[in-house]
Amino acid sequence: MTTSLNFFKQYHSTVIKALGDDAKKMNAKVGSIMADNWAEKAGAINNNAEFAKSFENYLKNQLEFAKQVKVDCDDKNYTLDIKGCAICHGNEILRKEGMATACPIMQAAKYAAVRKLGKDVITKGVEKPGPVGECIMRFELA
Repeated sequence: MTTSLNFFKQYHSTVIKALGDDAKKMNAKVGSIMADNWAEKAGAINNNAEFAKSFENYLKNQLEFAKQVKVDCDDKNYTLDIKGCAICHGNEILRKEGMATACPIMQAAKYAAVRKLGKDVITKGVEKPGPVGECIMRFELA
């Protein structure tokens, strides 16, 4: 069986629409559950490099939401570089309809760092450098 991008983008946008005013809260909850699922299996994380490698492996090989994922994390800066993301295509439908988008990966990334690194995470921004499905999420660790 193959995963259908058309199905996934329709599903994502439809779920966000169905949630209405609760979408933002539920998106955060979904992201925290994803991060918890990873954190419970990740074991001990001794430094930022181990964190980046482990979380990247989870995003690429367990969630499989994108064709490429690269996680970098040092003492202050934390980034996710994503290409071929299926969630972005659903968000593009929402954007074209003038609705707020929702990305559980953003929430999962923040919660994962809080949970395993014990640091506060400040969102610095999201860059969209290429076609739909590409983004760079930037965070600061405090």
